[in-house]
Amino acid sequence: MFWLSFLVTSLAVLVLGWWCVRADAPVGRCLRRLKRLLWLSIALKTGIGVAMYAMGGRASSPLAAAALITGAAWVVGEFWVIFGWVYLIEKAQRSLATSRSDYLRMRLRLVWEALAPLLAVGLGALAFGDLQRGAYHTGGLWGLLSTGAIALGAGLIAIGLIRRPIPLPVHSVPVETHLLAEAQRMGRELGVTVREILVLDGMRLRNANAFALSGGRIAITDYLLANLTEPETLAVLAHEVAHLAQRRRLIGIWTRLLSVGLGTAIVYALLWERLPLWGVLVWVSALGVGMTLPILRLRQRHEHEADAFAVSQFGVEPLESALRKIAAIHQRPTHTQSDAVHPALATRLQRLRHHARG
Repeated sequence: MFWLSFLVTSLAVLVLGWWCVRADAPVGRCLRRLKRLLWLSIALKTGIGVAMYAMGGRASSPLAAAALITGAAWVVGEFWVIFGWVYLIEKAQRSLATSRSDYLRMRLRLVWEALAPLLAVGLGALAFGDLQRGAYHTGGLWGLLSTGAIALGAGLIAIGLIRRPIPLPVHSVPVETHLLAEAQRMGRELGVTVREILVLDGMRLRNANAFALSGGRIAITDYLLANLTEPETLAVLAHEVAHLAQRRRLIGIWTRLLSVGLGTAIVYALLWERLPLWGVLVWVSALGVGMTLPILRLRQRHEHEADAFAVSQFGVEPLESALRKIAAIHQRPTHTQSDAVHPALATRLQRLRHHARG
């Protein structure tokens, strides 16, 4: 029944994906629809797992971990097929100069970024449940090994989330020296060390973007550099330097939330055997929401602060012009929010002008 439910939902997702990637649909609109479809697919798989857990009782942790990983793999498989369809349309509409395999790796990385936090939390909860129940004692060597493997998997995924990977191949050609010097000057102003600016290969995928990475690194695609003037590039770099400085605050609040979550879990462990299944599900859901929403709110605030810092350094015009170009390249409508963190372009530009007046 469990696997049949997964199969039915996957077929439904593929049908909806085919509808989203019709040949006459603009790529930008298509990708926005697929982002919503991704979360729908994840929600359906999660709902199936919760329902099976509630109806079938507490499954063994290795079996539950296998179900989590299989569900994630199923989502990746669905979007491997769907993005294969998108590749043909985007290649025709945007003249992509990349192979299908490179395109799929780039797109599926975004799918993984959505799945990884859920996997880390789910595997971590299973490992903690085993530890507080003493399942590693009753299960002998197998119980100890399985609990350790689940905990190790959760830890490795969590470390990968903190150390943001480089999303695209790195060019061997370094960024111009004066751009790095200016970014380092801004970093000193904010009390953060900017060690390196990486130029990523975004030309083949028509990817115009910039990223703040771990280790004091900033990455910017060559396609974005080719489309921006120097003042616009500096404004974008100022935004990313601000994100580097904000990482400490983000990691700090995440550490505090994790401590609160573990403390709550320890208190909850005393009630583990007494709580009904619905109580377990309510607790896990409340814990997940309570740890996710503060991070989301903080990241939204960080976007406003990073824009304000860029405006304080170079004024409104360079950043506004850069944001308009990026939105045009990625076919983002002015009044449509691109994701949960970044506001719609119109809202963002309005706030930029407010920062300038302030």
